[in-house]
Amino acid sequence: MDFSFRSDYNFLFIAAIFIIAFIISYFFYKKTKLEGFQKKLYTALRFLSLFFILLLLSSPILSFIRNVTDNPINIYLIDNSQSLLLEKRDAKVHEILQDKLKNSSGADNLFFLFSGNLYKEINKNEFESISYEGINNFQTNLTGTLYSLQERLSNKNLSTINIISDGIINEGGNPSTVARALNVPVNYFLAGDTIQKKDLVLKNVFYNKTAFIESAVPVNIEINSFDYDRDIKINLYEEDKLIETKNVKVTGGQNIYPLSFSVMSGAEKVIKYKAEVAGLDDEITLKNNYQEFFIKFVNNKFKVLVLAGGPSADLSFITAELKKVKNFETTILTQKSGTEFYEGVIPDLSSFDAYVFAGYPTSITNQNILNAIKDNLEKNNSSLLFLSSRNIDYRKLVTLESRLPFKLSSISENEVETGIKTVNLLNNEIFKNATLFSGINSLPSIFKTAAVFSINPSAETFLITTRNSEPAFVIQNTEKNKSAAFLAYGVYKWRLTSQKNDAEEILNYILTSSIVAITSKEEKKKFTIETTKPVYSKFENVSFTARITNFELQGGEAIKVKITGNGYNKELQLIKKDNRYYEGELNVPTEGDYEYTGGLYSKDILVESTQNRFTIGENNNEYKLTRADNTILSLLSNETGGKNFTGSNPSEIQDSLKNQNQKSRTEYKSRKNFELNVNPFYLGILIFLLCLEWFLRKRNNLP
Repeated sequence: MDFSFRSDYNFLFIAAIFIIAFIISYFFYKKTKLEGFQKKLYTALRFLSLFFILLLLSSPILSFIRNVTDNPINIYLIDNSQSLLLEKRDAKVHEILQDKLKNSSGADNLFFLFSGNLYKEINKNEFESISYEGINNFQTNLTGTLYSLQERLSNKNLSTINIISDGIINEGGNPSTVARALNVPVNYFLAGDTIQKKDLVLKNVFYNKTAFIESAVPVNIEINSFDYDRDIKINLYEEDKLIETKNVKVTGGQNIYPLSFSVMSGAEKVIKYKAEVAGLDDEITLKNNYQEFFIKFVNNKFKVLVLAGGPSADLSFITAELKKVKNFETTILTQKSGTEFYEGVIPDLSSFDAYVFAGYPTSITNQNILNAIKDNLEKNNSSLLFLSSRNIDYRKLVTLESRLPFKLSSISENEVETGIKTVNLLNNEIFKNATLFSGINSLPSIFKTAAVFSINPSAETFLITTRNSEPAFVIQNTEKNKSAAFLAYGVYKWRLTSQKNDAEEILNYILTSSIVAITSKEEKKKFTIETTKPVYSKFENVSFTARITNFELQGGEAIKVKITGNGYNKELQLIKKDNRYYEGELNVPTEGDYEYTGGLYSKDILVESTQNRFTIGENNNEYKLTRADNTILSLLSNETGGKNFTGSNPSEIQDSLKNQNQKSRTEYKSRKNFELNVNPFYLGILIFLLCLEWFLRKRNNLP
């Protein structure tokens, strides 16, 4: 250990006070009766006292410098999720912990359990008692785990991260970014067999959370079949009552099977459904054979006005599909002349929620009608769906340009034939039924003019032409422009083919979904509230999210939710996250179905309320994948310079960790300063010297 002495003043100052202290001490005792040793002792005590007192004026600091070694730390992340209960993978984890891991020389080891996030730290004595049941471990989020680890140990000397898992990562996305940011090798032990065992999985259910009464609502199911060649049954239950069964032939050469059901309600209510693949005895697990969900049926009539440029095959097809939707109160006006329509007198244009232009306007369209529609679109913030035709007068359509999702770049009456195909979109919130929507890819070709359209920057393209990949269907849903446009025509051809297809269902889905998406019916609600998922385990918290939508804030707003069912009755006030967004959660410990009522309050007065349901049951998210998968773990290992320790013997693991620990070992100098003017030891010595001199003087009868 080295030490140094420093001062705020030049060392000549210290020499000066040394001399001053010595002279004062010398002359003070020069003429006393003391002789020999006593005189020297008293002089020395007085000198030291004066010197230390005067030395305080220089703010002296004594520094001690020593070399410090920062031991590396090996982190072990132990997967604690439910999927480890498959094939006794938990026993494999225990084997790795007990037999393959030993203390790495010169390193510290920290062990953490993780599932949905970093769970807790454990020690070696707890390896035997790791529990996989009775806790909230129904997902595996390695990204969140690594972020938590980074935050918790940001100032530590990490040497390696060692992951013990079956590799089934089903939350949080790809953890590569945070793994690289940690700047240490990521090694892994894979617990489980990568060979897919026999299994039937109800992989996904696609449905709309809210639907209209008296309307057929599609429920699309995606099934995985592994290593089966036989007929299987898929059941659909409504409120635990079997309402429909379908058979599907599965073979060993195909893994994914789509299937569609249709449900309906004649009354406003929330209905619980359950889709189930009938289980087989030799499956690896039956816990992934079903999924429960809720659909809220609402009576939400849309007043829709269809303005047609004239009779046509397209108009017949379009109006037939719109009339099927019971929640659409559809009025059709087919242009006869500039101001006349075959169906009669024009109704009050301001009373409609949505306008559909089917080949409208044409060259004979009355400009006053277009002006009136424009005024109502702006005044009521209504929506507009434009359906192209060859006879459109785009010069007159310019009147509504500010309420359309496109602008016309050039006009052409030349007609070309083209197919229509979907665009790959992530998180498509409008056309959630991807299977049905993508059916348009196989429909017959239709027509479009050679006119060129410029799509608004805030509009989104959902369909394009197979010819030149031009936009065919676009939607703009902004505060001041709620519109959609289908820029091709001839859809009647879709149902003329001799081959069976879903043309009617596809067109119906496009029309209804787009009108609902851009029409402000939901925005007229003051607030929305929902649970983050339909089914929770009793070991996890039920989470609510709410947003104030169409309500002018006055201050003092609050959102409360009351949960009832199975003898449970509790009210929760959500926490305000910003002016319009609220969150909250609570634990419901008993399994069963529950109803909740959310209420928006302003200054303690109820503004609006809404009801919905959720279930406390078995969260089977962890069983959707049953084959151990090292894809993500291998990627992390390769990107960070780590290793796959699966199957390695203990000595190989030990040697690898030792080598990395030696590279990670760091030494640095540590300085510790003692400021003598405030140091209690220094002041204590000074007081001791003064007292000792005083005591000896009194003992020798010196004044």
